[in-house]
Amino acid sequence: MDVLTGKMLLMSIIQFSMMLFFCTYILDLYWSKKQLITIIIIIFLPTFLLFPFIGAWSMLYCLSLLAIMMYRETKVVMNILHVCMALILLVIGDNISNILTFRLFNGIGNEQLSIISYFFFYIVFGLIFAFCYKRIVKYLISRWVINSFVSYISVFLGITTVVFMYINIMAIDYDNFYESVQNNLAMFLIYFVLLSISVFVVLYLAFKQYKMKQREQEMKNFESYVTSIEQINQDMRKFKHDYINILSSLRTFIDDKNYEGLHTYFYDHILEANHHEQLNQQAMMMLNNLKINSLKGLVTTKILQAQSHHVPFYIEIVEEITDIDVDPILLNRMVGILLDNGIEAARGVENGEVRMAFIHMGEVVLLVVSNTFDKKIAIKVHEIYQEGFSTKGEERGLGLANLRQMTNDLHNVNLNTKISPPYFIQEVGFRKG
Repeated sequence: MDVLTGKMLLMSIIQFSMMLFFCTYILDLYWSKKQLITIIIIIFLPTFLLFPFIGAWSMLYCLSLLAIMMYRETKVVMNILHVCMALILLVIGDNISNILTFRLFNGIGNEQLSIISYFFFYIVFGLIFAFCYKRIVKYLISRWVINSFVSYISVFLGITTVVFMYINIMAIDYDNFYESVQNNLAMFLIYFVLLSISVFVVLYLAFKQYKMKQREQEMKNFESYVTSIEQINQDMRKFKHDYINILSSLRTFIDDKNYEGLHTYFYDHILEANHHEQLNQQAMMMLNNLKINSLKGLVTTKILQAQSHHVPFYIEIVEEITDIDVDPILLNRMVGILLDNGIEAARGVENGEVRMAFIHMGEVVLLVVSNTFDKKIAIKVHEIYQEGFSTKGEERGLGLANLRQMTNDLHNVNLNTKISPPYFIQEVGFRKG
């Protein structure tokens, strides 16, 4: 084995380790000992053994299995793109490291120093790229919505870029190694820029479309709120018109001193008939203290949704809520997830209910959403935020996982979950700034 082959074999080990670190760091994963052993046996060793026969193409085997493993671990298609980006950025780091090593240490003639310097540069650039890429990903996730279509297009672009890059790597001229590396670096940077622009354009267009739909939904929500207020005013006028008739209906029971019949008639007919109407009116009147129109429209829609399923919805907003320091679209997504899950859970139990409160606590606005749930279902707090977890059947369970991701990406938002049967309680604190 010559020095170049030995160096490239060692490079495959370091590159694999850096790729694993890159993906683990970007996706905030934790590997158990069993998973690490599986990764070494199924991915690393075959990559290492294949390298002498197929060269750099062995990394594509590594990339494929690593992407599959990341997808199985997270169930998020977009994470396949992150694996591709890890390889692309590490290949760029590899080329930059080769060029720096050649320019700095080529005249010294110390091969060992050159190799050590190369690995040092490679690891440093890998760490820098991982740090920067994670910050960019978190920024995009916290502000943009990534749907399945965008994920599939982005992954396709990432895989295509990796294939083109490796075609250039396999065509490298080792007789003019450093000139070839310089040419490849220029081409790789062009590939990377084109990929970044393409993914950004796809994300931007998808986000603009989503934002338009969100605005339309906000208008519908606000219209629902206005309609509800008008209905409440109409009901109040109707009540004022009919209250004499209601009182007159009690006269016969009073004249006949039929107090038992009066008791039954009052509680079973008059009070029960007006109970839900009063709840609805109270909930709508409480919304007067919520001064964020888009959020007010959303909550109104959820109140009406709960009413349609005969789920009592209690809301408490004692002080005016004029501003919450979170992007309105993200805020509506988070509140929508909480209320949708609360109503869904309350529907499944007898005497189910949903309660919602906004509380001012100094610089923090605390949102509390609680709902009754089926106590027969064993719910563990550490499981509910795992993607795919649901008590409602298959193809569900994405809402709370998305909620956790959004709150993790926002520095001024905290999420706390409590289970106090028969109530499931979610608390979200929004700090200023």
